[in-house]
Amino acid sequence: MHTDTPYNDVVSAVLVTIQYPGVATAICEEHLEELKGLVGTLDFEVRDASIVKVASPRPRYLVGSGKAEEIASKARDLSTECIVFDDELSPSQQRNWEQLTGLAVIDRHEVILEIFAARASTREAALQVGLARMEYSLPRLTRAWTHLSRQHGGARGTRGEGETQLEMDRRVVLRKIGRLKGELERMKGQRDLRRRRRAVRSLPVGSVVGYTNAGKSSLLNVLSGSNVLTEDKLFATLDPTTRKVSLRDGREVLLTDTVGFIRKLPHDLVMAFRSTLEETVLSDFLINVLDLSNSEVEEHQHATLAVLEELGARDKPIITVFNKIDRAHDTWYANHLQEVHPDAVYVSAKTGQGMDDLIAAIARLLSQDSRPLAFALPSSRHDLLALLHRTGTILETNYEDGHILVSAQVPDRTRNLLAEYIAG
Repeated sequence: MHTDTPYNDVVSAVLVTIQYPGVATAICEEHLEELKGLVGTLDFEVRDASIVKVASPRPRYLVGSGKAEEIASKARDLSTECIVFDDELSPSQQRNWEQLTGLAVIDRHEVILEIFAARASTREAALQVGLARMEYSLPRLTRAWTHLSRQHGGARGTRGEGETQLEMDRRVVLRKIGRLKGELERMKGQRDLRRRRRAVRSLPVGSVVGYTNAGKSSLLNVLSGSNVLTEDKLFATLDPTTRKVSLRDGREVLLTDTVGFIRKLPHDLVMAFRSTLEETVLSDFLINVLDLSNSEVEEHQHATLAVLEELGARDKPIITVFNKIDRAHDTWYANHLQEVHPDAVYVSAKTGQGMDDLIAAIARLLSQDSRPLAFALPSSRHDLLALLHRTGTILETNYEDGHILVSAQVPDRTRNLLAEYIAG
């Protein structure tokens, strides 16, 4: 939201979600509650939240003119500064609303952009969010509520004769977009280099994915004994964090925490964070973390799978993990989920319950992806023997004729690294 009011001030708001024919009221109420959580993350003060029934989207205000006047009147009566729509507004609809009300009018898309901006703690995350915000702003430069003037920073004397302020703003934004894309491309090269270095170790790699605030970072902390930032907030993690986890049989695996998903996650944010989310695409397997204590957990799973589909990672082996079983008070619902997802793992990152089951599930998945092979290693190459121990399951070891003869189950990446040592 590009207002002249900084976000560290409390912004009062009216929330609106649209109910189209065929959409249950309960679903709209869930979306409205989630929108409250999103604006609450930005410390907005919600003065009213309503569901508006609409037969079909209207081009001017998304809703009919009469309903638009009603919403505007309510916002003025409540002395609010902002109207927030759960549904996406086109640039022209946003302008029309701001002209009608004299207030800042934003949508869920812009709310999520601002949360990402507030959460970005590294240079790469800040660049990714900056790019998404610039691309979002470009078709909205004629909005009343903007502070692009603070972002100009261009050289003096570059304005052509007869050039309008809008044209100058466009040039500023396009220049910024080009610069951000260039910086992100350079960072992508650095990330690719780190991935190649990890691949040399031949450790299996898994990505921890799931709905925002499901407890992914807490789970990674418990598994790895690390201290990844954890907060009870939406989108607490924007940057991928990779940690090594040791399995009970001595094998090791790398697990990467990823940005949380959400319903209606803006496509441009998925694309902006693609270099970060590539960790998911390039992983050997995924751990999908779901909040068992949330009554909308099945909707959250659908949203997560939809984003994975968009990323091209839907066909990865997935371990489904229901977290926060210590907070699941509805026993019937928990039993229902266990019937629907009998192969899932049920854990509590807070108490440690079920973590052994999760580690065992990771080990089983890696074993399924392994094939038994015989290796003849030079007796001096104990580093290669350590690699087999680290990444596979040793079935038998013998020493003879200056070689270490090893029978082991190993993943394909280890097989490829040690291809020259496979015994005939």
